[in-house]
Amino acid sequence: MSVPRHDVPGEVVVGIDDSDESRAAADWAAAEAARLHTGLVLVSAYTIPHRGLLAYDVMASDYGAVLLEKQQQRHREIAAELLDSRPGLPISSSVETGHPVDVLLGRSVGAAMLVVSTRERGRFRRAIGGSVAQALAAHSAVPVAVIRPGAAVERGGPVVVGVDGSANSRPAVGAAFDAAASRGAELVALHAWHDDMTLDVDERGLVGADIGDEALRVIERALVAEELAGWSERYPDVVVRPVVRKGDPVSLLLEAAAEGSLVVVGSRGRGGFRGALLGSTSQELIMHADAPVLVVRSVDPADEG
Repeated sequence: MSVPRHDVPGEVVVGIDDSDESRAAADWAAAEAARLHTGLVLVSAYTIPHRGLLAYDVMASDYGAVLLEKQQQRHREIAAELLDSRPGLPISSSVETGHPVDVLLGRSVGAAMLVVSTRERGRFRRAIGGSVAQALAAHSAVPVAVIRPGAAVERGGPVVVGVDGSANSRPAVGAAFDAAASRGAELVALHAWHDDMTLDVDERGLVGADIGDEALRVIERALVAEELAGWSERYPDVVVRPVVRKGDPVSLLLEAAAEGSLVVVGSRGRGGFRGALLGSTSQELIMHADAPVLVVRSVDPADEG
């Protein structure tokens, strides 16, 4: 019997290749699909080597069919394993030719979430690697969850969200509240500020040029409180712990990730370069966080043009 769906915008899509890491990502994605009361889609991409490469000229003419069958068999094996622990979870499969980024972006249109893995040393062909994960996080219209090797995918703990007061972080805050509510977890709203941010505050007309740490800390706390207020009203059962600290956002988020079950960030943050679709904070978390990372992109019309 299928799991009932409760107004979820789409299924959870997970990228599969021939690595153990993508198998772990599939398990995490299945847990998310069950939590969201929706289905799971296993997606793989493969390419056929050009004649003359890898001695393809002496390979069987149906080499593409061999690659297709190999990926489909892996899907069948993974689906069977997932259904052993989650009977009734709707699971479908798609294997397509093309680059992983293009295939996964196409298959994830309208999805609730796209899930991919990274690995320390990926195989060249059919790898869902760090560069693929970053490209997906930069361009996907749906949230992208990245599962890196060694990430504590089964650990409990709070959901951590990076809050910086920018328009790009607001969708991430909403996704973090939703994730915390579905897990019954505490939400840690982490805001890091540093001296270079004083200019941003000045330009908003809040303070003069001369401002001390304590005065700036008060302003930053007010910014976080304002950002969280509306979401707390929508999710009254979510316990929120605001954390406002002076320091490097990446270092502080990585520290928080060591105790969390999920880290949620926007694709770009306050002070990011216009036109940069993926900020440095998101990139560093994707490659180093000790927990799954969910990147929620806010589309800027200037970036799309």
